Amino acid sequence: MKKEAKNKTDERSERGAASPNAKIRVALLITELSRGGAEKALLQLATSLDLTRFEPVVFSLSGLARDLENSLVPLFREAGIETVELGLTGIGNAPSVFRRLKRELKRRQVDVLQSFMFHANLFGRFAGRAAGVPVVCSGIRVAERDAPRRLALDRWTRSLVDAWVCVGESTAEFSRTVGRLPEKRVLSIPNGVRVPDLTTLDAANANADFTWVPEPFGRRKRIVCVGRLAPQKGLDWFLENAATWAPQIANDWEIWLVGDGPERDALRRIVETNGLANVVFFAGWRPNVLEILASADLFALPSRWEGMPNALMEAMSVGKAALCSEVEGVAELLGDDAAPQRCAFGDDKSWRDKILTLTSDEALREELGRRNRKRVAEEFSVESATRRYEALWTRLLAEKKRR
Repeated sequence: MKKEAKNKTDERSERGAASPNAKIRVALLITELSRGGAEKALLQLATSLDLTRFEPVVFSLSGLARDLENSLVPLFREAGIETVELGLTGIGNAPSVFRRLKRELKRRQVDVLQSFMFHANLFGRFAGRAAGVPVVCSGIRVAERDAPRRLALDRWTRSLVDAWVCVGESTAEFSRTVGRLPEKRVLSIPNGVRVPDLTTLDAANANADFTWVPEPFGRRKRIVCVGRLAPQKGLDWFLENAATWAPQIANDWEIWLVGDGPERDALRRIVETNGLANVVFFAGWRPNVLEILASADLFALPSRWEGMPNALMEAMSVGKAALCSEVEGVAELLGDDAAPQRCAFGDDKSWRDKILTLTSDEALREELGRRNRKRVAEEFSVESATRRYEALWTRLLAEKKRR
């Protein structure tokens, strides 16, 4: 297989050398195209590429989501980006999905394959090399602290990867040290965010339909958490900790959990056990996350681990103060204003003290929110992230052609 793949790579190199002005064909592979943080980052990347130089196509391992409201496929197609849903349903049809992906990559004569998330990374490495794709890159979105087998598989398949693109420097450092990936092939390209016009967002909020919010919610100031209801997000600890401070501010504040996931029922039990049913609102999955964040008064991220938390970036982009656990990406995003907006995961007293300070000091919240918005606008733009991906792919492809 290695000899066959090398011959195919040589053929691609000759084709590229003969057509120096040809567009670089880029395959962007991800596990699914629901409206999650990684998927939205991919949408921003694909729709920001310089289409005079790059020709992107997006592959999703899973099939077309039945719930199109929760799918990004229509947004890709609206932007003129082709999407290919491969229909992976489980281990049973994994071989046929692999073969189809290999055929598609070969038929399209893809120059660069950039994958995102673990399963897409694994499929992409093997299918890309089997199809003779010259450049294969894997994207690391989180520090896999609870997945030693995944780290081992990454190490085992490292010879198939030209570069690992991490979403932040702390995730890159984790991948070099704990993950033991080749240092020179691990780099950081932070996620980007588009900073919205707040006047337009306020107008949209004024006309938004919030009839789905039940009594007694929707009339108090809001602490908003956004993310999958899963162990990674630390919401079990957050709610247990809230039992020590939420009753003190319940007349003026409420907590919204925006998202769904496997811990929903367990989190509801914590809420009921601690008498927080009138304080904590399970909002479920919502398509208008940015509007919900814009209407919030404080954002909370109590995660156990992260990579570069998109929800925090979005909250900052609409000018919100935050309280976050000290996980990957948080210090990079918050910069000089990190101290009042973060504490160690599991530090009950520090979290309680800081959240009571933030909820009691409106001027502090507004100042931190203003500075957060300014920082993401200046340091974490979508355009900057996209140009860095383009430069990486161009450099790696040129290096392959010179060999």
